[in-house]
Amino acid sequence: METPLTRGAVKTIYEATGQDAPVDSPVFQVINIREISSATGKRNRLIISDSEYYMQAILSSAHSDMVAEADGMMQRHTVIRVTDYKVSMIQDRRIVMVQDVQILYQARDRIGEARSIEKEKNGTLGQKAGGMVGSPSVSSSSVAPAAAAPAAQQPSFSSSNNQPLFMKGNSSSNMSGGPVNMHSEASVLPINGLNPYQNKWTIKARVTQKSDIKHWSNQRSEGKLFSVNLLDKSGEIKATAFKDQVDRLYPLLEEGKVYYISRARVTMAKKQFSTLDNEYELTFETNTEVEQCNNEDAVPNMKYNFVKIADMDKHEKNQVVDIIGVVRDVSTVQELVAKSSGRPMKKREMTVVDQTEKEIRMTIWEAQAETFDGTGEPVVAFKGVRVNDYNGRSLSLSAAGRLTMNPEIPEAKELKKWYDTHGRDATYSSFGGQGRDGQGMTQTTQQRITLQESKDKHLGENSERHDYFTTRATVALIKHDVSVAYPGCPECRKKMVQESVGWRCEKCDKSYDQPEYRYMLQCRLEDATSHVYANAFDEVSLTLLGVTANEAIALRENDEAAFNHLFSNAAHRMYNMKIRAKQEVYNDQARVRYNLFEVSPVDFVKDGRDLVAAIEKLNI
Repeated sequence: METPLTRGAVKTIYEATGQDAPVDSPVFQVINIREISSATGKRNRLIISDSEYYMQAILSSAHSDMVAEADGMMQRHTVIRVTDYKVSMIQDRRIVMVQDVQILYQARDRIGEARSIEKEKNGTLGQKAGGMVGSPSVSSSSVAPAAAAPAAQQPSFSSSNNQPLFMKGNSSSNMSGGPVNMHSEASVLPINGLNPYQNKWTIKARVTQKSDIKHWSNQRSEGKLFSVNLLDKSGEIKATAFKDQVDRLYPLLEEGKVYYISRARVTMAKKQFSTLDNEYELTFETNTEVEQCNNEDAVPNMKYNFVKIADMDKHEKNQVVDIIGVVRDVSTVQELVAKSSGRPMKKREMTVVDQTEKEIRMTIWEAQAETFDGTGEPVVAFKGVRVNDYNGRSLSLSAAGRLTMNPEIPEAKELKKWYDTHGRDATYSSFGGQGRDGQGMTQTTQQRITLQESKDKHLGENSERHDYFTTRATVALIKHDVSVAYPGCPECRKKMVQESVGWRCEKCDKSYDQPEYRYMLQCRLEDATSHVYANAFDEVSLTLLGVTANEAIALRENDEAAFNHLFSNAAHRMYNMKIRAKQEVYNDQARVRYNLFEVSPVDFVKDGRDLVAAIEKLNI
């Protein structure tokens, strides 16, 4: 049975205010199709009918391959179901932006006697597009796509000294305070109404995040760029400036302030570089105009779409989400080398909890990792974190993301109140994969186990993966009768080779006067149940010994007694430890190799409180 058209849908969509879809999944007939060119490539402009009225629509470029003169493809008289769309104002005309669509069937002819909704509502306004709107049966040669037609000229407003109200070039005179720009206010378009087919628009938005200036160089070009995230009540969009525009706009755009912005280029968003929920982004160009707005109250400071931690397994890997939680546990800063670029990086891991009594591991990077202070179990709002499937589910704050400590928002106050009354003593479960024993990784990552338990659970005996566990043990011995460090490259940290004069890194193809030594220690770890030998690298070894590898090597060369005392003094100390275990084969024998990747001194006061809370929960 053929699906009927959604009669009345065109009128409802045309008369509705805002950008949202007022009719759910309407069924239309396509009564005309025209290919148009834009800055982002080819698209198709449609005329859609509900048998009573018709109006214009633009088909997303993602579905351009659906348009063809072939069976099963979209053509004239095809009946479609529009499952996702927005409504935008383009050149004073309401246009349906079709983002997702289903082809239902091919009708033999036009259904009904539909009239132009635009012509009926606005008199002759429907004839502006050269017949495309006013007459769907017009020949193709007479149709002029609106995207290519010049927009109606808007007046160019100037101040009393005949200077444009918008900043141009390097002028900053307009950044000072002053009255509200009524001309700009009158022409403001919401961010979620932007698309590549508009020529005249102005947005009023707050800069919620501003990146550092980044430089690039490759075989094709070199230059610099920076980006900002812009926010208004309707949504967010990323904007990027390149090369000369960096010098012009970087000093002018300040995080937290509100601006009128116009004449930027709207392009399809590069999702690999953005965490915002918008299919478009802006590029600042030479003629882009920016003016600071003095009326900031109507623009929100930040927009969050918080996801509860317990619901994180409903989100796919690499999906971007926002969360708010209490940071219960924070690691020290760790150093690693990126496999793709060889660039050294810094990270910090933490455990975040919320009212669902679920915990998740969060990783933050670089400057945020170095400056983060998690003392006092703060409430933190994370915006733009990527979901990973490591150990079941974990999160990573992307380069474009941000965190806010103890934000002044209702969700933070509610979470803080709950945590102070119930959450501090709650028992939290975590996400986890399946171990060899069939139990979740919760048993081996978040809950502390003994060394013997790690062996009983056969952790590390699967040669295809690493196993991780948390324990408390004493460093009984640190071997120092053999090499304790290697000469590393200051840039990539690979081992360097000593030459007749200086040191050389074969990977970087550079020479240095001196290497940067990095620890590579072997420790014996003991608790009341068993012992293991584990390797400790630079960051962990620095915590154990308290001096850098360069200082330790200098002691070995100049004062052997002090060198020996350094290691004996570091022994017989207890730590909370996180250990990675993996099976390796050496001399045809399989053995488990243990690596210490995090250590922290035991907080006996906190540990005592945790023990008391655990005892009180026992039903004795």
